[in-house]
Amino acid sequence: MIEVFGENGILSSLNGRFEPREEQTRMADFILEALCDGEGCFVEAGTGVGKTLAYLVPAISHCLENGKRLWVSTETRALQKQLLEKDIPVAREIIKRLVGREFRYELCMGSANYPCRRRFESLLERGEFHRVELHWLEELRGLFDRGGPLSRFDTRMPQSLWSRVSRESEACDMSTCAFASHCAFQLARRRWQQADVLILNHYLFFTNVNSGRTYLPAADVVVFDEAHSIEDVASEQLGFSVSFSDMMEIAERFHRRGRRKTILSRIGRESLRKKALGGHEALFAELQRFFESLRDLLPAGRLSHRLKEPLGIGAEMMTAYRGFYALLDDIYEQMDDDESRAEFEIARSRLFSAVQALSSAIACEDSDWVYWLERGETELLGEVTVKGQPIDIAEIMEREVLAQYESVVYVSATLAVNGDFSYIAGRLGSREHRSLLLRSPFDFKKQAVLLLNREEGGPDGDSFAGDAARIAAQIIEHLNGNCLMLFTSYRMLEIVRESLAGMIDHPVFAQGEYPASEVLERYLEAGNAVLMGTHSFWQGIDLPGDLLRGVIMMRLPFAVPDRPPVQARMERIEERGGNPFYSFQVPAAVLKFKQGFGRLIRGKTDRGVVAVLDSRILGKGYGRFFIKSLPECSIAYSVPEMKRLFQALPAAGGKSDET
Repeated sequence: MIEVFGENGILSSLNGRFEPREEQTRMADFILEALCDGEGCFVEAGTGVGKTLAYLVPAISHCLENGKRLWVSTETRALQKQLLEKDIPVAREIIKRLVGREFRYELCMGSANYPCRRRFESLLERGEFHRVELHWLEELRGLFDRGGPLSRFDTRMPQSLWSRVSRESEACDMSTCAFASHCAFQLARRRWQQADVLILNHYLFFTNVNSGRTYLPAADVVVFDEAHSIEDVASEQLGFSVSFSDMMEIAERFHRRGRRKTILSRIGRESLRKKALGGHEALFAELQRFFESLRDLLPAGRLSHRLKEPLGIGAEMMTAYRGFYALLDDIYEQMDDDESRAEFEIARSRLFSAVQALSSAIACEDSDWVYWLERGETELLGEVTVKGQPIDIAEIMEREVLAQYESVVYVSATLAVNGDFSYIAGRLGSREHRSLLLRSPFDFKKQAVLLLNREEGGPDGDSFAGDAARIAAQIIEHLNGNCLMLFTSYRMLEIVRESLAGMIDHPVFAQGEYPASEVLERYLEAGNAVLMGTHSFWQGIDLPGDLLRGVIMMRLPFAVPDRPPVQARMERIEERGGNPFYSFQVPAAVLKFKQGFGRLIRGKTDRGVVAVLDSRILGKGYGRFFIKSLPECSIAYSVPEMKRLFQALPAAGGKSDET
């Protein structure tokens, strides 16, 4: 690894701007040693360590030399794309020089990210598209004609159109498909089988677990990048979420009034057609009544309600479902073309899965699962969704991940709490583990000021929002905008946003007003603006250099304790004799807090202010865990002191190269 990352090493010869970092070499060496011993490990690598190459190079070289396949799983498709376009090509050159071999790599995505030629041709033949969509369809035909790999990344086609031409696994019958030999998805799967390295995301990883590991080719070594998010992603992917809108979408796959040709209207036998239409109408009338009953169970003003006992409702809905489902085999026999049968299989499969999920929630049938009702925080009418997920994924991780692979490596900028990996290791089912904590090589003392609010009154006080908005306005004005404000709820975001309106002269863009990606684009276009966001904005946003001068955290990011999944996890810890606050709530909040702090300093020439307006960080004993989790900064306890310390920081330079 010194040969790669050291002074005058391979990486230095590939990139003249590269600067050797001891932390990067240590990380690569540590991972290689763990892999050679057939063990897994946890690595926290602060911003600037160069963690991506520090895991890619040892993992790929080890797998190549030992005839093993590597999976690299990251959090999002955007990060997959970054790996493919930026990091993998560099790693390929390094490996070529290091071991004298090339390696094959492929991108893996869920099947809905690949176009279906049969659905595409059927759409064109039926003419079920608008004139404005024609140029997207012409572009897709050109991509089909070009041949070779083809996925969602290759077109910017609107999602509404893509969903009508993308692959749907329930409808795919390769034995009868006229386009089977040119199928984009099957071509991708053949390439996966031949690859040494597969790039996927956590969602696909756990979809593969749910499928009995039949979706992806087997692997020997797995690296989880952005590993701090695994528990949440796994719980979501292994669980379910069903709303009335979901059920209506399924209903309209069978039949919708006003549409000339539907699955049920194509039934040739009149008696069966009438019976099917009647059964369909009865089922979805009962579903509507069922979801209205669920709305009554959700207390006014509450966003969620946990289901602890069998509901005692839904019997009529299940009876109507069984009556309609009993007709489906006869209906299938009436389908006289492949397209109709494909549409039917999608509808039947989705109906079955959704009703099975609803049934399990109605009965609260698994004591190791948590079931609940949820209403969207930003929705006016608040559609009710039925949800369920495993309470604790530790056993699942132990059985389905750790026991299935020779080595599992967990990497992130935030894994340790007060220098200890016990929390994350326990949540992910790792009983024995190696760990390495690498601080960022950046000089935070010279790059960042940490403002801690000493004013009395906690975040639940009546005056908090107004006082916090006043302090935030002073920070924003001093930094001339380019500030990110992080919230733990949309309600607080809206209150502070209204308060700020008359205090600052900078444009404000808030999550919820537009989709997250559009909010970020508008912020960048405006310049010297303010960006306001909740949960997803605490991580994953990369605004280097002068694009971000301040991060303002309104509250310490504790998970809402009465949110059903959090409540169930706390109860499970208490049942086992643990302290849920200090063994779960505080560590989880510290990791998210570190993610929020990490939005500010992205390069060695960046500088700025992180302000924590929640006075509990100083007034409560647990506050020390948050402060100790951060790199050493210049600390201010008032806005005037913050201004003085910020002015004393060395002048910011240009962007740096953090390969």
